[in-house]
Amino acid sequence: MNENTRLGISIPTYKRPDELRKCVASVQASAEAYGVPIYIVDDAADDTNLALFEELKAAYPFMHISRNEQNLGIDRNIQQAANVCNCDYVWLMGEDDRMVPHGVKTVLEVLENEEPPFVYVNYSGIDNDMSFVIKDRSLPFHENKRMDAEEFYRTISWSMGFIGACVIQKQAWNPIDETPFLDSFFAHVGRIMSAIAGKEVIMIAEPLILNRCGTPEAFSWTGDAVDVFTGWEKMTKELTNVYSDEAGQESLKNFKKAHGIGSLKLLAYLRADGVYTSEMRSKFIDPADPLLYRSGAWLIAILPCWPWKFLRSGLMKIRKWRSPVLDLPQ
Repeated sequence: MNENTRLGISIPTYKRPDELRKCVASVQASAEAYGVPIYIVDDAADDTNLALFEELKAAYPFMHISRNEQNLGIDRNIQQAANVCNCDYVWLMGEDDRMVPHGVKTVLEVLENEEPPFVYVNYSGIDNDMSFVIKDRSLPFHENKRMDAEEFYRTISWSMGFIGACVIQKQAWNPIDETPFLDSFFAHVGRIMSAIAGKEVIMIAEPLILNRCGTPEAFSWTGDAVDVFTGWEKMTKELTNVYSDEAGQESLKNFKKAHGIGSLKLLAYLRADGVYTSEMRSKFIDPADPLLYRSGAWLIAILPCWPWKFLRSGLMKIRKWRSPVLDLPQ
């Protein structure tokens, strides 16, 4: 079988070899029948993943692994992962997420007779242990559809902050300069939205990726939570030469709403793992915020982590009891 040149899967990785092994196994199971190549870009800048890489290369003939000489950080490594793919389209994938068995087949069918600049792939949110579904669909639609790029940007582009939602046409991606968007944590979003201005987004309704999102431990960026939450605004400001300022403000509003930014619930969630502290309170709270919110934020910050961790654990148990159970291969 020859290597597929229509679609490649690119995985920017850091220092989670156990999660990467499981991620790649799920991708390979979906990709191997079609000869779809897998690209891994290692940003560990040490030997953490070397043994695994030898194992992966031996298991799949279309495995391409490159290592950054120095740590690039999340934004730049995502850019690099997309750049190294030599296929017509690159599907980005988080190193700790999973692909459903028919994921590659579904995307290839969409790309069979069309040349869209971007395909959005819906995804499910699952708990940290990947034992149950937290949210069945990031976006609640059940039939494939198309949407004008500006409407997509205004209303639901927040969902493509998760890189597994992004299938990108390299011809549209390559000419766009990523520099203005770097260090926002959403450089890939800025680059894609620039590339597709005035065009349509094809949206796949069925969740093809399982995204770990149960607790802060599932994320590699928790220490940079403030920068992540403010990064979307930075990215939208750089898009004002492509989309209107009004469109950017609406996109920011929907991003904050989707992630609960400005809610006590989010602060309690982050406090459970010590991400939100008294020292960080000024970064999360604005003096113009309502008194009730500022008071609640103060109380959450001064109380120890354990009550919030206990509360979150109880809520997760209730969710698990009410949610579909996953049976994933280990």
